[in-house]
Amino acid sequence: MLTLAAGTLLLGSGCRGKDISFDCENQRGKFDDRASDEELPLAAEVPEAGPYPVAMQLTGAGVNKLLASIIDEDVPFSGTVPFGVLPQGPADAAFEPTSLPTIALTKVPGCPNCVVFHLDFGVQLSSPDMDLSSGAGFVDLYVPLRLDVDAAAGKSRLIADYGAATIGDWYLQVFGFDSETHTMLAGALKLLLAEEIAANYDELLLLEVGSWQVGDGAVNLLVRKLVVDAEADKLVLAMHTNLPLGKGVGLDLAGALPEGSTMAVSMDPGLLLPMAHQMLAEGNIARIYDENGNPDPHGIYGVTLEQIDANAAGNESLDSTFRVWRVGEGYCGYAEAVMPLTLGVDPNDGSIDVTPGAAVLVAGEGSGAAALEEKQLVDDNQDLIETFRADLAAQLADALNFSALDIEDSSLVFTNEGIELTPDEMRTYLNFTVYADE
Repeated sequence: MLTLAAGTLLLGSGCRGKDISFDCENQRGKFDDRASDEELPLAAEVPEAGPYPVAMQLTGAGVNKLLASIIDEDVPFSGTVPFGVLPQGPADAAFEPTSLPTIALTKVPGCPNCVVFHLDFGVQLSSPDMDLSSGAGFVDLYVPLRLDVDAAAGKSRLIADYGAATIGDWYLQVFGFDSETHTMLAGALKLLLAEEIAANYDELLLLEVGSWQVGDGAVNLLVRKLVVDAEADKLVLAMHTNLPLGKGVGLDLAGALPEGSTMAVSMDPGLLLPMAHQMLAEGNIARIYDENGNPDPHGIYGVTLEQIDANAAGNESLDSTFRVWRVGEGYCGYAEAVMPLTLGVDPNDGSIDVTPGAAVLVAGEGSGAAALEEKQLVDDNQDLIETFRADLAAQLADALNFSALDIEDSSLVFTNEGIELTPDEMRTYLNFTVYADE
């Protein structure tokens, strides 16, 4: 409901008919200009350079949880390499993993987008006629990650490029051989094993990220940068959009996520206003209404959306400012109102709810200014305001509930673990469970 803010504006006396601020032609021109300013064109392509307004962040624990769901029994580390000539004849060493890999987000010299796959393995040493011995060891594989972006399809794929992996730290003990003491032979085996891995394994798809599912589908969101942040123990997928963003919109992606976190989706609150403007341009939020508050392109009432900001007091809510215009049939003008949009988590499905609060009238012009005392524009347009409030909240919820992630042959089910909102970032903490597709 739209209510009055006491004492916000006082009207002087005089004949309204002589005041140009009440003139409908004048107010329609102002409304058309204001609406046109809000409906800026989308960029032809999603920018590649930052700053980035959206990001997915996975902690080291989150990356390992994701990997465990992808790799089952087919751990990408096995092969057979020549070991050398022994008294029993030429021998080969067959390597097989004995553990699932764990991923460490540590710095790899010369490879800023590498992660370290650590696993244990067993080795079977044999000659052509007999098994000779068995042993064990461990290996750290430096595996480069890369992004494959299909802008036309609106998809980004995170790939572990096993074919380009190198062996870092490793250890092997078998048949009296110890890699720490027999360094020359260990170096040769390390090189042969790396070549074997490159020959046997190619790529591992870790994750596929889709675009927003908002409005008519014209708004795109793509991963544009991959960051392996070893200091913060997190992997960042920085994302950009073709929305016309204001100057300074973009996230500060430095710093670790809170201890115990799995992943987070971050958004700059500054992208919500251009998102809502795009929804007005597409008609998913109505721009023009009839006298009964129903969307009508030929109506005499209109809405412009002036601002959406994170609440300055630190509450989990957004503050919106909008105008209701009358542009025909009698005295015209606009009333300006502020309305909170409270963010919460739906207890049933874990999605983000956006609940609009009461709209408070704060200013106006022409008949809108008069409404501060007379309440005419207010009382006549409660249905319009209710429709606008509901549509705005629904469209923002669609944008905030971004979780377009996919894994081959599996389904991801997310759990929302909380929301944090500051003037610079809205962060949603998520956990996930992976279910194999039947």
